[in-house]
Amino acid sequence: MTLTELADHLGVPPRQIRFMIAEGILPPAARTGRSADAYDETHISKGQRYLALHRMGMKPGSIKVLMSFDDALPIMQAHGVELRVGPQVSPDDLQIEEILTAVEAALKTYTNKG
Repeated sequence: MTLTELADHLGVPPRQIRFMIAEGILPPAARTGRSADAYDETHISKGQRYLALHRMGMKPGSIKVLMSFDDALPIMQAHGVELRVGPQVSPDDLQIEEILTAVEAALKTYTNKG
């Protein structure tokens, strides 16, 4: 996909994509021809992860450090339990009630209180 298509897919202006590439958050595009860029699923998933962290209020420098260690997105941490979301998951696709039920069941099983 082109830079414009990637930007449209992520819902940001192309300059935001260029910023993420310049900062090392996204890898550069694979050149496919004289002026055509090739962006793929890696760009989409890393871009979605960056934007989700940014929406949570993290600064670009902090996001860059976090993204260099792990692909999962930390959502919250409480009492030694961390909730993380895979980078391929769009926030719009999360089924919150189903997830909460599954988390509750897993914690009850772990603690033998279920």
